[in-house]
Amino acid sequence: MDRDTNCVPPLVSVVVPVFDGMPHLTALADSLLVQTYPNLEFVFSEGGGTDGSLDFLRSLTDPRVRVIEQPGRPTAGGNWTLATQAGAGDFIKLVCQDDLLTPDAVAKQVADLESHPSAAMAIAQRDIVDAKGGLLYAKRGCAGLNAGLHAGNDVIRTCFLQGTNVIGEPLAVLFRREPLLQAMPWSDANPLVLDLDCYQRVATAGEVFVRLESLGAFRVSTSSWSTRLAKQQLAQFQQWQSEYAALSAPAPSQSEIRRARRGARKQTALRRAAYAWLRLKGGFKSA
Repeated sequence: MDRDTNCVPPLVSVVVPVFDGMPHLTALADSLLVQTYPNLEFVFSEGGGTDGSLDFLRSLTDPRVRVIEQPGRPTAGGNWTLATQAGAGDFIKLVCQDDLLTPDAVAKQVADLESHPSAAMAIAQRDIVDAKGGLLYAKRGCAGLNAGLHAGNDVIRTCFLQGTNVIGEPLAVLFRREPLLQAMPWSDANPLVLDLDCYQRVATAGEVFVRLESLGAFRVSTSSWSTRLAKQQLAQFQQWQSEYAALSAPAPSQSEIRRARRGARKQTALRRAAYAWLRLKGGFKSA
């Protein structure tokens, strides 16, 4: 059904789980508050850090900002889940504390979902930047996918075969509320694929719309949780691949399984080489 153009556009919740998010949390907040989309709320879920993040969040005066102080110290998956469930919007975007969005990111992905009612999530590419915000790689992500609408199962199968999470970090994704909430929680069982694990559950609820355009930036730095745990990524991704191969229908062939394993090893080698290069040039360390 077409939305009445005289109605208020749907509410979008941008939710940010926070734990010791400084110094990059300030740049993220700046990128959120200049979004061109007109009906937004920003929910920051502070998980008990000690670096001044909470003081910074309390200083934000924009009426669209809501700060939740979580009791104790929830796990990463726990804080992601609490932040997601706190969002009241028709659409929800989770953004990690050291990433960035382009000013029109939300507007473009809302248009993608409103134009494609069968899509449970809209995904896009993102840039990769170093700790200082310098561009390392442009338009990364969505490898093996064409622009447009895809069956959700096909997108997840592409992740399996490519040996990497081609969807990327949550900053590149806008979810419809109901399929995302039905997929909760973000699970800590295999923490370095907690995003892909959730995407898999959401994607099966519908289709996925792909936009081949960068709508934000993922920052690689010493403050990044996933970057610090890079050595564990191959083992955890291979565990996800094994679970996918055992449960998917149709089951992947033996040649596809070998291809998927090679892809995972290749992606890990490329990632480690990039991190080593960043350390040498001094672009890896957060202040």
